[in-house]
Amino acid sequence: MSNQFTDVGYMSPEAYVDLIDKSIEVMWMRRDEAKSVLGVFFDQQTVASLSTKMSSVGSALPMPRESQDTEEMPVAIPAPGYDQSFTLVNYRLAIQVTDTMIKADRFGKIMGMTGGLVKAADRRLEYLRAGIINGAFASTTGADGSYLCADAHAEVNPNAATWDNLGTGALTGANLQALCLLAANMTDDVGCPDQREIKNLLVPTALRQKGLELTTATLTAETALNTPTVVIKGMNVVVSPHLTSATAYIGFAEAMGEEKGLLEFYLMKPALANIGDETADIPIRKRVKFIVKMGAHQGKSVYGSTGT
Repeated sequence: MSNQFTDVGYMSPEAYVDLIDKSIEVMWMRRDEAKSVLGVFFDQQTVASLSTKMSSVGSALPMPRESQDTEEMPVAIPAPGYDQSFTLVNYRLAIQVTDTMIKADRFGKIMGMTGGLVKAADRRLEYLRAGIINGAFASTTGADGSYLCADAHAEVNPNAATWDNLGTGALTGANLQALCLLAANMTDDVGCPDQREIKNLLVPTALRQKGLELTTATLTAETALNTPTVVIKGMNVVVSPHLTSATAYIGFAEAMGEEKGLLEFYLMKPALANIGDETADIPIRKRVKFIVKMGAHQGKSVYGSTGT
C-alpha cells in the first residue's frame, strides 16, 4: 500500500489529514535517532570568509653532519608545506506550518515534527564527512595532489622519499597488522622515522563483526594457533552506515588539530532562525542554515584499504 504523500510546501491539513481524522485514536512519532560518528575524525575550524586557504610549516631538519670548527658551517631550513584552497557552500532548509494546522491538530504532534530540521542538518553534515572518506581511494585529494590514501605521497621536502598510507587486501588479521605497520613505519619531512599508532578502525556495517572479532580476540583470530593478539587488540571499532563500500576499512592514528588530516571549515555552524516574513496564517516559518566545506589536507594519520 503506497502512502499518498503530497508535499504542498506547508504543514497543513491537506498534507496531514490523519492529524484531524476523528476516527484515529492513537498517533505516534517515528524514530529519527540516527547517530553521527564520523565527526571525531575531522578537525573543525571557523573561518571568516567563503573561501579559505591552508598551508603548513614544520620544524624537521636533516641530522647534523660531521663538521670541524674550521670548516664551512652546514645549514638547513625546514621545508614549507603545500597550499590548498577550500570554497565553502551554503546549505538551507525551511519548514512552514499553517495556523489552521496548529489549531486542528488533535494529537499535539505538529510542534515536535518541526524538530526534524536539527536532525536534517546533522544528517547532511554526516553525509558530507562520509563523502570525503568514501572518496579516499579515488576522488578525495589532499594538499599534495594524491588521493587521501595512496602508496606514493610526495613529501613536502623533495629530498625525502615518498610516504605510503594505502593498505591492501580484505579485512583480515594479517592485513590489519600490515596497515598498522604502515603507520609504525611512517616518516617525517626529512625521511626519518615518525611512528604513528592506529587507535580507531572505521568500518562499514558489513564489516562490523569482522572488525570486532579481530580486535577483541584474546588469541589470534582466523588461525588454529594459540598466539596472543597483541598489536590490534583493543583497537576501537567505529561502524558507519554512511560508508558506500562494503569492503573498505580505514585506520586512524591519534592526532590533534589539523594533524588529523580531515577538516571541516565553518563560516556558519548549523543554526535555526525564524524566517522574517511570518504571517498570522503561517505563524511558524523556521529555517536551518550552515556554511561549510569538508576536505582533506595531509593524511599521515589516516591509513586505509579498499578491501579488495
